[in-house]
Amino acid sequence: MADALARLPIPPRLVSALLLLLGGLMAPHASNLGSTILGLFYLATAWRLLAIWYPGVMPGRWGLILLMPLVLALVVFTTGLHDGRLTGTAVLIVMLGLKLLELRTRRDIHVTVFLGYFLVLTQFLYNQSLWLAIYLFAGVAALVSIQIGLNRVRVDPLQQVRTTGTMLAAALPVALVIFVLFPRLQSPLWAISTSSAVTGISDEMTLGNIGQLSRSNATAFRVQFFDRVPRPEQRYWRGPVLWNTDGRRWSAGKRPLQAPPTGDRRQSLDYEVTLEPTGEFWLFGLDIVTQAPQGARLDRNYALVAEQRVNRRFSYRASSDPDLVVDALSPFERRHGLQLPDHVAPRVRALVADWQAQTDPQQPLQLVEHALRYFREQPFVYTLSPGTARGDPIEDFLFESRRGFCEHYAGSFALLMRLAGIPSRVVIGYQGGERNPHAEHWVIRQSDAHAWSEVWLPGHGWWRVDPTAAVAPERVEQPINPALSSDADRVVFRTGDLSALASLMREAVWFADAVDLNWHRWVIGFSAERQESLLGRFGLSHLRGVGLAALLIAGSAFAAAFVFLVARIPRPRKIDPLHAVWQRYVEKLRRAGVPTAVWYGPDTLCATACRHYPGACEQFTAISRLYVQLRYGRRQDNAQLGALRRRIRRLRLR
Repeated sequence: MADALARLPIPPRLVSALLLLLGGLMAPHASNLGSTILGLFYLATAWRLLAIWYPGVMPGRWGLILLMPLVLALVVFTTGLHDGRLTGTAVLIVMLGLKLLELRTRRDIHVTVFLGYFLVLTQFLYNQSLWLAIYLFAGVAALVSIQIGLNRVRVDPLQQVRTTGTMLAAALPVALVIFVLFPRLQSPLWAISTSSAVTGISDEMTLGNIGQLSRSNATAFRVQFFDRVPRPEQRYWRGPVLWNTDGRRWSAGKRPLQAPPTGDRRQSLDYEVTLEPTGEFWLFGLDIVTQAPQGARLDRNYALVAEQRVNRRFSYRASSDPDLVVDALSPFERRHGLQLPDHVAPRVRALVADWQAQTDPQQPLQLVEHALRYFREQPFVYTLSPGTARGDPIEDFLFESRRGFCEHYAGSFALLMRLAGIPSRVVIGYQGGERNPHAEHWVIRQSDAHAWSEVWLPGHGWWRVDPTAAVAPERVEQPINPALSSDADRVVFRTGDLSALASLMREAVWFADAVDLNWHRWVIGFSAERQESLLGRFGLSHLRGVGLAALLIAGSAFAAAFVFLVARIPRPRKIDPLHAVWQRYVEKLRRAGVPTAVWYGPDTLCATACRHYPGACEQFTAISRLYVQLRYGRRQDNAQLGALRRRIRRLRLR
């Protein structure tokens, strides 16, 4: 039997709402797809909107058949075939646009709504932020509401919203159980490159590049410690180790592939890092990493190297020993640790020779102290704006400008040590971090980018030396304020002295950061490892395979039963407003001495009232007629209900 509802005309308001909604859901793709594809879709949307008022502009079937190969050729021409995500998304969008141009029946709208759900899913192939998810969830709720409206003869937006909310609330417990208990892969569901890489630390250092990076307040990574938190002077986050220099530029050279040598391990700190996309292979761990995470390895410099470029937000667990002593020095490392540029300024060589004359050659630590004393006692300035070097950059920095950022101090110090015959190298990474008070994790920003030196001393092994701390000791304890430091003569550090408004904004930023990290941990990055950790809190971490499937079925059944029982709870009856108004009228007559038996109808009550108050008979008659019209008429008019209420209120019986 044919569906009678399907033959009814489509309400124009419903079509307009669907077209505007799809246009809003398409908007986030502006950062993923070219303007040509989006332009085609919005052109089709505008065309269909125009057809609501002018149906004659709708294209015919043959017109759509001719348009299809043209738009597909345009997809291939604009997106190519090298990225399946882009090509597939573009095909879906242009097909959805063509579908809008044949939107005539309720069945067509049903198909279009389901295409809208697929459109929402494609957004998560590129971006999985919480704010986009909230936006798209609202769009999905609106699509459900449109589907509900399609199954009604008359469009009632308020009723559609209520029904949509009820359906989503009923589905939420079951969806939550399935999400938590469904067997997971080792990698998260969305473990594909989804975010464009931000500027970060690379395996090279030139004078000024870390200073430029430190002008950014963007988050580099977040860290959660599982036991104790290291002291500020231990919070050095190790990245690439640089050996080769030409006086202006330091580089890692050939990446060492050997396993790291064993050192004297005393303690272990376990933590989890959530790294923002960088486009590089380097990961960052607390100096010094002793256990590499899955999907990464430790090279001979104790630097963490990922197996793939970090093109998406990436979480990993590692262990470190801040007091680990690495006392091995191979001939290869000694040779590269003493490599010098082709040209070293005579004044630089003379400075080192002077220090050597004042120290014991058997005590290289004395020469290190001489170099640090030189940085402390001379008028060096720690600044993000060192200016342009004239001539030899190291000579200009050490004797003329004496203005520089951490790469100036680390690079020049390592070169001075090499001139003194002490093997040295430069390490770049991050130093410090701020604790988020709302989530107890630490946030390391791009402004915390740092460079320091390591020297090899007999009996001490590789020894970390931070010459920047000799000039600006606050650098170890306090984070940089990039907004104030960019225009200041020297680096400005953050303090706790904030106004009430600034403190409120700071708390809001911390709260948003906590929400964002937990969204990544428990939704986007919910892998098998995290699922096992969550089940372990309830003593269920041993469940695998059949056991986990049985728990999933039982949990889903329990959630469904819970929803069913909640739906069966009796709800208080909603009072009819017309009945309430009439009861107030009856009570008013009763107080005035008019008999009001419960079986009296409107006419009987009117006649009885007229016998007691003949002068108000006209008012009684008007009230009764208005009540009968509202009670037994085809529709309830709120304006007439208000008129009835006012007549009863103005009725005076004397």
